Amino acid sequence: MSRSIDSRLDFLSPVSLVPGLGAKRVNALHESGIDTIGDLLHYFPLRYIDRSTITKISDLQTNRNKVCTIIGDITQTRVVRGRTMRLRILVADETGSVEALWFHGVQFFRKSLHTGMRVLCTGAVKFSEACDSKPLMFHPMIETINRDLKSPETPFLPRYPLTRAMIDAHFQQKGLFKSIKWVIDNINHWPQSLPQSMENKKQFPPLSTCLREMHMPSDLNRRHIYEARIIFEELYALAVTLLWSRKKFAQPGRSFKKRRLVDAFKSLLPFSLTSAQNSAIETLLSDAQSPFRMHRLLQGDVGSGKTVAAFMACLPSLDEGWQTAWLAPTEALARQTFSTLSQWCEKLGISTGLLTGGLSGTQKKKMLDDCSSGRLGLVVGTHALLYPQVGFKRLGMIIIDEQHKFGAKQRLAMQEKDPAADFLLMSATPIPQTLARTLYGDLDIVSIKDMPAGRIPVNTCYVPREKRFDMENFINSEILNNGAQVYYVVPHIETDEDSDNIKGALSVFDSLSRGIFSKAPCGLVHGRMDSSEQQRTMDGFKNNKIKLLVATTIVEVGLDVPSATIIVIENAERLGLAQLHQLRGRVGRSSKKSYCFLLSDNPSDAAKARIDYFRKHHDGFEIAENDMLLRGPGEVLGWRQAGPDDLYIADILRDASVFQEIINDLEKGFRTVSTNI
Repeated sequence: MSRSIDSRLDFLSPVSLVPGLGAKRVNALHESGIDTIGDLLHYFPLRYIDRSTITKISDLQTNRNKVCTIIGDITQTRVVRGRTMRLRILVADETGSVEALWFHGVQFFRKSLHTGMRVLCTGAVKFSEACDSKPLMFHPMIETINRDLKSPETPFLPRYPLTRAMIDAHFQQKGLFKSIKWVIDNINHWPQSLPQSMENKKQFPPLSTCLREMHMPSDLNRRHIYEARIIFEELYALAVTLLWSRKKFAQPGRSFKKRRLVDAFKSLLPFSLTSAQNSAIETLLSDAQSPFRMHRLLQGDVGSGKTVAAFMACLPSLDEGWQTAWLAPTEALARQTFSTLSQWCEKLGISTGLLTGGLSGTQKKKMLDDCSSGRLGLVVGTHALLYPQVGFKRLGMIIIDEQHKFGAKQRLAMQEKDPAADFLLMSATPIPQTLARTLYGDLDIVSIKDMPAGRIPVNTCYVPREKRFDMENFINSEILNNGAQVYYVVPHIETDEDSDNIKGALSVFDSLSRGIFSKAPCGLVHGRMDSSEQQRTMDGFKNNKIKLLVATTIVEVGLDVPSATIIVIENAERLGLAQLHQLRGRVGRSSKKSYCFLLSDNPSDAAKARIDYFRKHHDGFEIAENDMLLRGPGEVLGWRQAGPDDLYIADILRDASVFQEIINDLEKGFRTVSTNI
């Protein structure tokens, strides 16, 4: 007799075992990086809707604009027809009644909500003068409940980030939570992810308890207790991976001594290198000549000229017939890099190729053949370079751009392409020295701190709500009279229905392009667009056919448009200093005066301090040091910023002390084992 699904369920089980997930939804989870039950359990909520307190309807009068939860019976439903169809229902308890109103999903709610039903209703309390100042709930969350239920079974309702793939597969919050809850209720095999001695020392609650509390908290004030274990586990796994990586780099490398291409390339440059660039290049060339593997981080401020330094570092190996793999985190950055490098390589007689996930089957096969045969000298690619089937005949150097966008496992996957290849990581987000020593240990670091001649600091301004109109008039004048190009960055794609302060790129684009900027060519780019559409829009901006580009943070890297002189950043209070600095680096790439406008309607005191500091500072290294000081561990930024794929909720900046503790314990353990052997 076969075992039931429940009895064999563990963290490595495929998500397809979860009841109710058809092939389309399983594929959507795969596209979102959720392949196993363990992945699903580590897909944590962004926030929670607090339904722990039930408000009497008579008390709604004193809760204007607050989110409240009520329990009552539906006493009336009616559909109001007009320019916009809407559904009105009346919910009553023993103290009074309140009207709930829907403009969207009318047909669905009309069929599912009927007079006499007992419901739990959560929403913001509004008042309408047209209704004698009676309380109203617009688009509240509503669910039917048993008559004897006095409080919700889930007092703190989790709200998860829904990827584009999930939305296309018609995943909704309720369905995703239902799947996760089923797993928590049915899984019997929990992994021992930490050594028992360490678990006892830290006195962590069991993993099963921690994951249940992360998804279905019983008390939000105690959530940090359970979160601490998850953070520790993530950092422990990362530390083990990094220590293993260091051991791999103890192996011998290759010595590349030729400098013919280096000298030839220098003579072709139409500009002079800065002293910091020359110093970094000499250091990297010395690494290439050494018989030991290069294992170095090249970091520099935005626009400091890291690409040319990294390119010159790979020329000695290319000169001796070896290949270079250049990995970029986004297709936009890969294309931008390829555009630059291919022009340089053509003048030096070096063959190049671009490998991305959007290639056709025929194009991909040719690229793989050209890589493995050695016909291509330098290959630029996205995550597609990580695939096992991508091989090289003679791989001399690996370069990873914007390395903090990749997880440790992905960096190790590139190292496996050739265990003796030189390895160069690049970052435009300077890492504080204390953190760099923690993260990378024996990894050598070289920095480029000087900026190219002629660059002037970007004029950075905070714009409160009442000054937006003045800012928009100024920008419109710059576009129409001076031909300026403008980035308008909106972190979210869609407006957050639960907050009036969080803007969405779709609605902002519609408002701006139809309003004050109606005479200017406008474009929109975000992560849900397919890569070809993204590229057309970005090319339009680069070619000066688009004057105002509304975008999510997808433009943080990959666009080099010297003619762009203005960037506007919506909801700036929601971004950390490092990300703000990256975005500001999209402008100020010429000798023209440039502007960065930071918009924030209702920033917290901590966010105000961060914005004020950012306005006054332009040195990326100083900003990185202060990012850890200003961004305290208790501050919730609203949504998790993109990071390495091996960290779900841990933050390597915020949790640096915990990470250092783990590294120290592991190294002590390794030394003890070595001594005993």
